Amino acid sequence: MAKPFRTFRFDLQVYVAIKDLTSKNGYTVTAALEKFMADAVKFGLVFPSSQNAAAEAEARVMLSWLKGGKYWVNLGAKEETSIRGRLLQLLPKG
Repeated sequence: MAKPFRTFRFDLQVYVAIKDLTSKNGYTVTAALEKFMADAVKFGLVFPSSQNAAAEAEARVMLSWLKGGKYWVNLGAKEETSIRGRLLQLLPKG
């Protein structure tokens, strides 16, 4: 059975790292990508949509601030917002 020809562009550093990792485990980059795609379909892998990207980015910033000891942030309202509360608001968006 003939395989369709597809091409991908990867950052060179990412490609070299993936190539090293896959070769250590007995795969080629192509074989590893094919296995990943087959398993993604088999297990119903769900990728975050681009709509969720903004919420995810905001959550990462909030978590970073929280880890740094900041608990309140001004989001343009009259009062400051609790970072923990805002993270809870972002949960359904992720």
